[in-house]
Amino acid sequence: MFNQLTPAYVVAAIGKVLRAAARADGTGSEFERDQLMSAYSASRHLAVELASYDAEMRKFTETLRAIAPPPFADRIGADADPRDVGTVVSELLESLRADASPDAARLRGEVHKLLCKLSDREVELLAEGLA
Repeated sequence: MFNQLTPAYVVAAIGKVLRAAARADGTGSEFERDQLMSAYSASRHLAVELASYDAEMRKFTETLRAIAPPPFADRIGADADPRDVGTVVSELLESLRADASPDAARLRGEVHKLLCKLSDREVELLAEGLA
């Protein structure tokens, strides 16, 4: 869900593959067919992302805002871009690793659990959407 590729970039990349296929003569090489299958797969993943991920990211950011210290929580808005949230999470974890206190270790563990839950949910959504 912290995909660095925007939906617009993914759509453009898929379009390039489809344009190349449409302009090709003959049946195409094995590589070209593999490229088409990859574009198809990417389109299916993107459809799941567009349909499902916003709600999951909102849950994640709400929970993260509730447990993160103010300087970090304040940087995460209700409709924050996932890439911006990823940056805040990275900086938060870096700060917590530099802090040897038990509270920092506990919070770091909570953030790791949130990330693990988000990752698991992403895989579940993809599996549900691709079935």
